[in-house]
Amino acid sequence: MPTAAPRLILAIPAVGAFVVVSVAVSLLAPTPLPVLVGLIAGLVLALLLAWWLDRRAADAALRLLGARPLDPGDEPRLENLVQSICASHGISEPKLYAVDSRAPDAAVAGRSDDTRLVVTMGALRQLDRLELEAVVARELVQFGSGIHTATLLASVSRLLGPLARPLRSRLLNGRRLALTDIEGVRLTRYPPALASAFVKAAAADGVPDNAASRHLWLIGPAGIADPVQPPLVERIDTLREL
Repeated sequence: MPTAAPRLILAIPAVGAFVVVSVAVSLLAPTPLPVLVGLIAGLVLALLLAWWLDRRAADAALRLLGARPLDPGDEPRLENLVQSICASHGISEPKLYAVDSRAPDAAVAGRSDDTRLVVTMGALRQLDRLELEAVVARELVQFGSGIHTATLLASVSRLLGPLARPLRSRLLNGRRLALTDIEGVRLTRYPPALASAFVKAAAADGVPDNAASRHLWLIGPAGIADPVQPPLVERIDTLREL
């Protein structure tokens, strides 16, 4: 997960809106002080845009992931695992979502007070209890550690235009993502389970690729030219050495 403040992500589209509106109002406003009116109008709109983008970020990221909400009782095994891990480690329970993909994978999105856990149907159907527990634990440790920024980065990717790719490369830290695997297995104290889940994921085709939300996945799409996550084989080897 990225470590930059969410304000950095929001500032880019907000500044763009400020400049456009300020110039437009300054040129069109029939007042003695058109520049001042333009600056005020631009500032107000920029602040409103930043607030709106922040509020809708989680839902926008979930749409990019192709996630749908799970109702209580839809996936009791997943619900029990999440409840158990959260209760044991003092983590707030997230809202649960599923993606209709056969590839075993998971993702997180949201903010510290509104967390979302996304699990593919492939993970729910192909992973055994220990493997699924390891995947869930690995994702839950990310809450409060850059999840807000990562969600914003996905949700405003289109607004960032050509800046999206270099910004994503600058903010994402491959070493940090790999360390999160280790942090996750500290909750379960059984690294082989996460390694086994990764092995099953490596044999699958991967989730559908969307560059905007690629960094939210635990594993991500297969066969892409610029993968966000470290090579899966390296992550598996690291876990087997623990």
